[in-house]
Amino acid sequence: MEQVYFLAQIPREILEKAPVLAIILHFCFKIIPALIAALSIYLGYKLFISGVTGRASLSVKTNTVSGQLLNAAPGLFFGIGGIVALMVIVWRQ
Repeated sequence: MEQVYFLAQIPREILEKAPVLAIILHFCFKIIPALIAALSIYLGYKLFISGVTGRASLSVKTNTVSGQLLNAAPGLFFGIGGIVALMVIVWRQ
């Protein structure tokens, strides 16, 4: 059977370290996705520079913005995906 702790029963040493742990976890949840997005941008760059070609297209349509990217190289999609991920990471709190 698991033991359930109430706030008053948690040792003081753990409670004092809780804010530091919260800050560390917050930055980990910001830094790790940013590193993955940066890796995606880098891999897209490497694909684009190495000349990998393909037939890929992207169409975006919202209430205010619409656009198309036709016959693009796969590296561009990696780069765009990484940039969008970075924008979401920075924008989200």
